[in-house]
Amino acid sequence: MEESLFSKSFSRFKRNAGSYIAIGAFCGLFLILAATLSFVDVSIAIIATPLLVFPFLFASQVACYYLEANQPVTLSAVSRYFFGFFNPQFRSSYRGIRSFLTSLAVYFGTMIVVYVVLYAIYNRVYGETFTNAFSNIVSIYSATDTTYEDLLRELNANDGFLLTFFIYVSSLPLPFAVAWFIYSVSLNSLSVYYRLNVRGGTASLIRLAVNETYARCKNKMRADWFKLNWPALALSLVGSIAGGLVVNFLIKDINFLPAVVALGSVALLLFFLPFYFSNMEVIYARYISDFKNGNRMAVEAILARIQSSIDLSEEERKQLEDSFKEETKEEE
Repeated sequence: MEESLFSKSFSRFKRNAGSYIAIGAFCGLFLILAATLSFVDVSIAIIATPLLVFPFLFASQVACYYLEANQPVTLSAVSRYFFGFFNPQFRSSYRGIRSFLTSLAVYFGTMIVVYVVLYAIYNRVYGETFTNAFSNIVSIYSATDTTYEDLLRELNANDGFLLTFFIYVSSLPLPFAVAWFIYSVSLNSLSVYYRLNVRGGTASLIRLAVNETYARCKNKMRADWFKLNWPALALSLVGSIAGGLVVNFLIKDINFLPAVVALGSVALLLFFLPFYFSNMEVIYARYISDFKNGNRMAVEAILARIQSSIDLSEEERKQLEDSFKEETKEEE
């Protein structure tokens, strides 16, 4: 009977438990630090993600992966991995732009639902006071001579319930968008291990090989990912809810809600990351042959395009094919 993914992952974790815990905790603390940038401005946290978060996550992932090869985890090694992320071979590992755009779609889709539900609740609780205030804010916002002070004055009228309404509408979708971003980035990060095992090779050819593999295996990969990594999404949602409760009952300042929810959505990941890296490694091990097939299919696709545009003899085609295969040769 084949050993389960969970058993394989836990066995792998036990072999280097101390290192996994140290790297996972350090990575979790870094994510928390990056999330605190939301208190300054959410846009700063977004900008920091591809410049700081992705490289640090990559460095942590590579450091854990090399534990099996008995490579020591040193500050210089982690620094080397961090800057290695910006190599063309690795930059697209997390499909950051695609993950961000799909997360935005989740955010705005959820926002519409939250808006409709909250509008009905506020309308029932406050009646005409709410509908009139809402109509006024729309009119003020639409006017060409509106100033920031005019908007602020209207939002803070009636004990600021309109301001609270808009903050809730903008904040409640955040946990779902962040959870989707975590899932999307994580699933795509399986390609990191394949990219590490490709000696040389152009970035475009590697991307094509990865795309071929995901096109064929993504559903199975997704199922395996959820089997092992569903706690990451659960912890993210629980952390977001806890952040919202902290704002409502302790801080009691609704203006902090978006930043605290964003912080809460990553804070509890600290406890799961040591196991997460081991999980991803055993999932990748199941798909090594699929990534190799993806590489072969990518080479064949490129050769077919070249063959269709240039008249090559069989010998020339064989030489070109051997050249491509040598360029993308993988370590066994």
